Amino acid sequence: MIRACSARSHLLRTGWLTLTLFVLAVGCGPKKGTVDGKITLDGRPANSGRVFFRTADEKSVVFAYIDRDGSYRAIDVPMGTMNVWVTPPTKMEREKAYRIATGKSKKALTPEGAEPPVASVVPIPKKYQDPTTSGLTTTVQGRTNTYNIEMSSK
Repeated sequence: MIRACSARSHLLRTGWLTLTLFVLAVGCGPKKGTVDGKITLDGRPANSGRVFFRTADEKSVVFAYIDRDGSYRAIDVPMGTMNVWVTPPTKMEREKAYRIATGKSKKALTPEGAEPPVASVVPIPKKYQDPTTSGLTTTVQGRTNTYNIEMSSK
């Protein structure tokens, strides 16, 4: 005896199938991780600027700001091999940091008790400012990754 499926059971099966496919699609999406570390130049912390991570296919770029102590934390970095480069702060960022450090800022943006930005910026050599000449690469393999960058002025 052949029984016809009721409209309700057909709708229920279709709903479960749709939900299952959605969950599988979300679970198979691009995997990303966090990369943190410290950036130094000749042993001194790079106290400002940005560090960039670009996928080998050049479709995705992620950056992080470099803190006063040379540390950084880049989030949502795609898994895989990344080209890395480091850039100095922009002219506007340098001027703002100088005004805050010297007390010439109209409005102090530094939280109470925190140290103001540095007035003297550690220079980033030109070699490290370009992804094709930096020579820096890393592989993002999991949720948390550490990548310390030791630059040389020579």
